[in-house]
Amino acid sequence: MSNEALQSLAREMKVMTDLAAGQVNAPTSVSPQEAQDFRDALHRAILKVNQAQNSAQANVQSFAMGEGSMTLEEVMVSLQKANLSFQTMIAVRNRLVDAYKEVTNLQL
Repeated sequence: MSNEALQSLAREMKVMTDLAAGQVNAPTSVSPQEAQDFRDALHRAILKVNQAQNSAQANVQSFAMGEGSMTLEEVMVSLQKANLSFQTMIAVRNRLVDAYKEVTNLQL
């Protein structure tokens, strides 16, 4: 996930948290451009996680078949990177779902 994508995601989550907490200074709406940027950042992040998973699986298959020059350590590192990126994406998803639930439970 790029630094820009993380910052965009953090800004969006801050807005949702502020709204859920009822803070008056929180923006009440997100511009279409910001929504598009957030959606694109999230989409790119999901694609990167998918790419890491596919790459790790390809490394495992290549190592198991004796192809290429991958060492066991390199295969294990790629698997751990893929797992870490997947766990991070799950954590982000869970926080977004929680923020959404808080916003939908607000009484206006």
